[in-house]
Amino acid sequence: MKKRMTLSIVTSALLLGLGAMSLQAAEAMKDTVAQKEAQALQKNGVPGEAAAKAKVEETQEKTLFEGKMDLAKFNQEARLDRMQRLERIFRREAAFHSQKDLLKNTPKEVMEALQMTARAAQDIRANKLDQAAKDLEIASKDFDKALKANPKLDLLPVAQEIRIQTFAGNSKVIEKALKTADELIKKHATQDAREILIPLKDEMDFTVQFLPMKTYPLVTKKAAELLKAGKAKEALAVLSQGFGTIVGVTNVVPVPLMLAQDMTMEASKLAKEKKKEALKLLAAAKEELKRAELLGYTQKHSPEYKAINTQIEAIEKEIGGKNEPAKLYKDLQSKFDTLFKKVREDKKQ
Repeated sequence: MKKRMTLSIVTSALLLGLGAMSLQAAEAMKDTVAQKEAQALQKNGVPGEAAAKAKVEETQEKTLFEGKMDLAKFNQEARLDRMQRLERIFRREAAFHSQKDLLKNTPKEVMEALQMTARAAQDIRANKLDQAAKDLEIASKDFDKALKANPKLDLLPVAQEIRIQTFAGNSKVIEKALKTADELIKKHATQDAREILIPLKDEMDFTVQFLPMKTYPLVTKKAAELLKAGKAKEALAVLSQGFGTIVGVTNVVPVPLMLAQDMTMEASKLAKEKKKEALKLLAAAKEELKRAELLGYTQKHSPEYKAINTQIEAIEKEIGGKNEPAKLYKDLQSKFDTLFKKVREDKKQ
């Protein structure tokens, strides 16, 4: 069975249509100063006063429109920055796990045997019983060969997968969702609350499938015996049960934690003259840590998260003071490394 590396990123649309904003601009600026003055004069206004008022209104509309354009540009740039940052950290984390490829230590005979077992199940479904018998015979021989070479083989990794689910809402959005879900649960509207809570995942999952070598080869032999006795349905049922014994272990790495680390690393590389940019990045990193807490990723490692948050606050003060945060940045990176090590070691089935 070949190694599977799947990247499925759940995201929303990135770019805001500035064309639509241009149409709004045309509507907003439709009435000229002359038109506004004429309208004012119809209401028995004074010519000079009407022109002045019209000029003020037009200036206000221009200011309002420019403000909307600036906000739209800011939001667009923020979304693009987030997506670029996410892509960078996903590649970095995937590369880290790829270096620890567990499948390379699994005997090729086991991988081939598992593949033949899966093919046998397909052949039985297609009523190709003779071919299925041959598949199971080959699988049994490969399993026997692997066990003869190493009788102590137990759980062997046979597949690994990377899955990504992102949630872009900020801490205020998450707090509101949690409050709404809590209110629904109090009213026993559990299913409605569930629909609100399910999307609140922002993580990168690394799943490894393990084959139990102490039992799975026996399943293959049993299926072969049943098939030989003309009991194809029973053989298929045994194979299906065998597939169910494959153990999946998932390691969850929170996206907010990766984002916070990336932002602090970027802030540490900024020159002393760029204090404002550094402070913005540190504030964004603190927001990501808050998101991680609200999404429930800090329960196991709450002290480590608090230590990182405290360190970021210390750096913020240092930037505003002596501006010598180099050592603090180094300590912060060390705290991130410690936390990542613990997070990566956490497993859940």
